[in-house]
This record gives sequence, structure tokens and C-alpha cells, in this order.
Amino acid sequence: MAIKIIDHRGEELERDSLEEEQATQTLTGIRTVWHESIANQLTPERLAAVMLAVDQNGEIDEYLTLAQEMEERDLHYASVLRTRRLAVSRLPIVVEAVSDDKMHVEQADFVRDVMSDEDLIRPMLSDQLDALGKGFSADEIMWDRDGSNGSVWIPKGYKWRDPRFFQFDRLTGDILRVRDEEDMIDGVPLKAYRYIVHRPQIKAGLTIRGGLARLAAVAFMCKGYSMKDWLAFA
Repeated sequence: MAIKIIDHRGEELERDSLEEEQATQTLTGIRTVWHESIANQLTPERLAAVMLAVDQNGEIDEYLTLAQEMEERDLHYASVLRTRRLAVSRLPIVVEAVSDDKMHVEQADFVRDVMSDEDLIRPMLSDQLDALGKGFSADEIMWDRDGSNGSVWIPKGYKWRDPRFFQFDRLTGDILRVRDEEDMIDGVPLKAYRYIVHRPQIKAGLTIRGGLARLAAVAFMCKGYSMKDWLAFA
């Protein structure tokens, strides 16, 4: 009889579907990578509408699109985020056993071996730090069987998932869920042991209101007006 494994949210691990991806992109469905630009026609009224949609209705798509475009268009903002990202993602990886117990030491050795594959781990750490601007970032774990009888599961890769593939629950505004056609309003729960999610504690409160993009959005809009005026003058 298989041992029942529960994650920190009380969700049970589904071993049979562990190799199936949950938050894959689709061409025309609810999880598409193609979105209309928000920054192109950004005005005070438009920015206010984007922020109100987040604060009043929990609609985060346009805000996340704007956050992405800000990092692509504002040299100073992009530089600050990348400095923070590189400073953290280059730090040495340290794994310590929780105690001197033999089982704990063996577990630490196993985790240390998995984390030693820097070609997998370093890009994942960099992806996780995308949360600095947007408030959260999620990588889906690609699992694979290992060992002589295939009883050992190890990560074979980590796929960064577009934050617009997710939403927050309506009750608390802070439980991350996957957007899915199965439930167009509330989304579906993240499957147990399938994701690495980073939420930097930049400020207290709801996760979606904690990213640096929220602070920088007004300045980004004003700089856009100034740039257009200078170009017109030139």
C-alpha cells in the first residue's frame, strides 16, 4: 500500500499524474502567451483602471502585462531588477541536514546531489526572482523516475510559467491557483509537489500588491510622456 503524502496545503500527491504538466500554454485558450500591449497607450486613466482591476476585482492580467513591458522598456528599472536577480542567483547553494540523525544526513546528501546540477538550478533561481517585479513567480517541476526499479522521483527540469497563467482566490486574495477552462472563474488548485513558488516579502499585505512594478508604474508612465516630448522636440 502506497504511503499517502500531503503537501503544506493539505493537498494529496497524485503519483500517477506526476509526469503530466499542469500549467502548459495553449494557442487560443485561457493560458496563451499572446497579450495586447498595455504600455503603448498608457495614460493616467488607463493606469488607474489597471490598478483598480487588481484592487477591486482581483483581475491581474493587464497589471502583469504592464509589469513585463516595464522591464522591457525602462532601462533603469530593468537594470535595478537584474542587479538584484544576479546578486541572488549567483550565491552558493548550501544544503544542511536538520540533525545528525542518519536518515536526515542521507536526505541532505540526496538533496545536495540534486541541487548540484547548476545547469538546472541556476536558471530556475533566476526565474524565481522574476517575482521581485511582479510579486510572485512559479516554476513547474518536471519529474522523472530514477533508481533500479523506478521508485525514486527526481526533478529533470523546471519550467517557468507565465504569471498570467495563474490567479488568486476570491476569498483571501492570496492563494495561488491555475487558470483553467475547468473553472473559468476561480481556476484550479496547484497540484501537490508540482511547483516552486517565490513570493518575496518586500511589503506586508497581498502578494499581488507587493511587487516593485506597482511602485514604479507611475514613474514609468511619466517618463514615457517626457520621452515622447523630447523626441517630438528633436
